[in-house]
Amino acid sequence: MSASTRLAPAWIVGTIAVAWRELLSLFVTPLAYVVGTLFLLLQGWNFALLLRVLNDPLAAPGPVMQFYFGGSFFIFWLPVLFLCSTISMRLLAEEKKQGTLEALLTAPLSPAQVVLGKLLGALVFHAALWLPTVIFYVLLRGAGVQPDPGPILSGYLGTMLVGASFLSLGLLTSALTRSQLSAAIGSFVVCTIVLLSGLLADQVQSQTLAAALAATSLLTMMQELAQGIVDGRWLWLHVAVTVVSAAAAVVAVDPRRRPERLLQLLLFAVAVGHGAWLGARHAERDDWTGGRVYSLSPRAEAVLEQLPGPVDVRVLVPSTIGGGQPNPLAQELREVLGRMAQTSSQLRVHLLDPDRDRQEAEQLVAEFGLGGRDLADGVVLVRAGQGAALRKTHLLPGDLVTYATGPDVQATGPRVKEFRGEEALLLAFLQVSDPRSTTVCHTQGHGEPPFDGLEPFGGYAHLGDLLRRANLEVRHADLDAADGLSGCDVLLVAGPSGVLPPAHVRAVERFVEGGGDLLMLAGAVVRPGATGLAEHGLEPLLVRYGIVQGDRVVLDPHPMPGGTPLLSFTLIDGWGDHPAVRALVGRPVSFVLVRELATEPVPEAAEPVVLVQAGEQAWAESDIVALRSGAPVEPDSSGEPEGAGVDRMGPIPVAVAGERGGSRVVVIGSDQFALNAYLREDIVYDHGRDLVLNAIGWLTDREVLLGIRPRAREHVKLVLLPQQLERMTLVCLLGLPGFAILLGVWVLWRRRR
Repeated sequence: MSASTRLAPAWIVGTIAVAWRELLSLFVTPLAYVVGTLFLLLQGWNFALLLRVLNDPLAAPGPVMQFYFGGSFFIFWLPVLFLCSTISMRLLAEEKKQGTLEALLTAPLSPAQVVLGKLLGALVFHAALWLPTVIFYVLLRGAGVQPDPGPILSGYLGTMLVGASFLSLGLLTSALTRSQLSAAIGSFVVCTIVLLSGLLADQVQSQTLAAALAATSLLTMMQELAQGIVDGRWLWLHVAVTVVSAAAAVVAVDPRRRPERLLQLLLFAVAVGHGAWLGARHAERDDWTGGRVYSLSPRAEAVLEQLPGPVDVRVLVPSTIGGGQPNPLAQELREVLGRMAQTSSQLRVHLLDPDRDRQEAEQLVAEFGLGGRDLADGVVLVRAGQGAALRKTHLLPGDLVTYATGPDVQATGPRVKEFRGEEALLLAFLQVSDPRSTTVCHTQGHGEPPFDGLEPFGGYAHLGDLLRRANLEVRHADLDAADGLSGCDVLLVAGPSGVLPPAHVRAVERFVEGGGDLLMLAGAVVRPGATGLAEHGLEPLLVRYGIVQGDRVVLDPHPMPGGTPLLSFTLIDGWGDHPAVRALVGRPVSFVLVRELATEPVPEAAEPVVLVQAGEQAWAESDIVALRSGAPVEPDSSGEPEGAGVDRMGPIPVAVAGERGGSRVVVIGSDQFALNAYLREDIVYDHGRDLVLNAIGWLTDREVLLGIRPRAREHVKLVLLPQQLERMTLVCLLGLPGFAILLGVWVLWRRRR
């Protein structure tokens, strides 16, 4: 065994002894309990204010830890600066003042052991002061909410990393002076400069310096960690700062003042910096949120890996919005586009701040034919190809995110409630890079609502806009012309209230027999004076695919908000295992006036698959006269076998997919759910839009259309009685500081005994 190997355990024991001595001295010093009491009082006050904001009935819900760990300089950063400065100020300055540092160095202990031991003790004490704040998570759980533990853990991780860097810088300032006050002031000033330097990234002219400041911004780091985004480069950065600061403190306290030690320190700092730079280049960016809301979906990764050509993306989004508040769209886009660029080498992303790069931004906006309003709000410009093959499109904020609403948004700044940019960006990439187009032809003239109709309950204008935004070409199908369906990929028969003429039926049959795909929205149409549902003439064709349309109306007791009870209902369960709806499992979708469907295997066709069905509480009502008159109806429980005039008990399919030969068919037993009044995404909360897009995506084999789910951000909303809120406030304001005071009194009593 070598001498260095034998000395290693002794060196570690000496370092731990110094750390233990420092930790004991911190816990028995009255100043430590004064600092701890003030710190916990401030944290309790901040969290009590946050509880009141979250409990306001008019306030918009928001992520708790994003406010607590990175939302404000005064809520998070000022207490951290104060805490680290007061802990570190006495580490070496007090030893120098009392003349005990020389005694430590002749113990025998090396300067490295003294410095590392004191830093380790300060880190443990720093973690001990933060430990009581875990009660905030317990209080939230007790209030009946389920905050995501991932961002909470990443927030505490960031707190420990910042604490290690700030304490090491404070240790260095303490090593350079004999005065605790001078050490505290120096530590506070140095750490504040390091903290605020990230704000200069948008002000400096040098792009290299701006990139370096942005890459090392502690403000950005805590904002990301508070959201649950953990980037390995932050770990390398703080390790490098801590190691270099500790090494500089070792040189400062070393009684043997040799000039070559400064050169050694410089070379060591360069080596550590290069090591951290190399480590940061290979560091991974992880997502600690419970729902993996910042991670790309597997289907998105597959689409990006198969992009047929280079795609240029220019993001013109201002960094601030709404009176100087941070723009949440900029952060969301930076995150998702960064992950997309890492996945696909064909993607070239350029981020521009319109406030800094005004001239270039205005030129790009003019090139795309947009105006100043679009530049002010933000826009994503996407293009591919050159010359005559140049294709371009753009995305506005409304295409990418859904913002939270509420009176507090004006004070706290805009917040993203739901990020829909993953699907919108992928569609834009395919639109400019993939020349293939998909044409959806719709029928007209059989009572179908017009696709250019703007009436809330008499038009499909919103449906047409939805299809066009999904990069689909929409046009009218002329069933009277011999080539009326030429070039159509999907035939959409939406809401026919009359019977298709035999010539039109034969045209549809020829289309599907030739490999065309059919999407049918056929609801329960009741004609005046009739005792049954109206036929549309395509029932025999659907039977060939194993899809049978019945003569009863599906009723369900799960009401749709604002809709007629039983006739309008919302389903959350009942989704089938099929590619067209796999991304919608567990999501709500509403239907209006649903015609019953059934499946019946046919030898020549694949077995039909139920996409979504009403549950066991639903039934298919056969008494059409009672429904038309508005009379109350109940499920028939006569016990007679199911047949004409007898109700059918659930579960009942309301959307079915079938295949025959090279043709695919999707039938949805409701047509009114796609009317303008129910397809407005700013009013209706459900996913009827995604159901339509998913169906067309499956019919045309365009996987990207299969409804990538919007990424909902964490939103915590409290509903507390005044007495409950008062008790929780007392725990924050009195419980935490009181714990520190009682612990200090107990330690003082034990010392006197």
